[in-house]
Amino acid sequence: MNIMKLNIVVLIEKYKKVTDVAAELGLKQPTVSFHMKNLEAELGTPLFLYRSGRVLLTDAGRALYQYALKIVSLTAEAERTVKQFSSPSKGTLELEASFIPATYILPNVLIQFMKLYPGINNSLTVQSDALLRERLRSRDIQMAILHTADWQDESFDFQLIVRDEPVLIFATGHPFEVLEKLTPELIANEPWIQHEQGSCLRGYADQWAQFNQIRLWNRSELNSPEVIKQLVSGSDCVGICSKAAVKAEIELGKLSYANLPGILPESGGFVLGWRKDHILTPLQQSFVDIVTTLDL
Repeated sequence: MNIMKLNIVVLIEKYKKVTDVAAELGLKQPTVSFHMKNLEAELGTPLFLYRSGRVLLTDAGRALYQYALKIVSLTAEAERTVKQFSSPSKGTLELEASFIPATYILPNVLIQFMKLYPGINNSLTVQSDALLRERLRSRDIQMAILHTADWQDESFDFQLIVRDEPVLIFATGHPFEVLEKLTPELIANEPWIQHEQGSCLRGYADQWAQFNQIRLWNRSELNSPEVIKQLVSGSDCVGICSKAAVKAEIELGKLSYANLPGILPESGGFVLGWRKDHILTPLQQSFVDIVTTLDL
């Protein structure tokens, strides 16, 4: 049983067709079929079912798939990692981040990294925090920049980039601009533009409401901080956003903000996260070092 055969099992589950698996691997269809039959003979049990032009996994095949997926993923990760050790001045720094740190925190970090390592390419993908944690656990990625208040996950090592400062945002000219003292009860009477469920800022808003025994009027729920800012700036609604994310709008007079009153939850921050069993490559360690020395 070799990595090619295990990769075929993974791809059969994905595509359900031998022709698609062959195309993905750059092999001829008979070669893929040969490996499939050879694997069944090697393990002494049927692994594949052929029905109406599709190929499905048997119960034994599904059991093998769980291991094959991990082994294929680990093999790919091992190759990427070793290549970075062999050529520390070349290659690509692969990063994934949630929206707010990717948009408002990482650019300054990447600028400094690019100056120090002109021969290195950078790859940045934006995902939700929940998906990033899943991808870290499944070994699809090695490192991610998270926006989180949960640093107690024993699966990961974390390096703080900068503390988050959530603030209440509202349009310029909103009555809150001239009030000397805001209360949780006053804020609860306003329509809210909320972040999506599962995001750090949504968790912060919900916790703040719970701590202060109020119920928020959630008029809209969005997964884009940029759209949230635009809606708030053009309406009578309020919302919560990271202060770093509204700095430009505040300076231009498009938005106003206030500190939230009452009992405040743990604000969390923007952190680098990686699995505890992952050894940082020289490139990744250099990136961590830059993050810890920059004044953000």
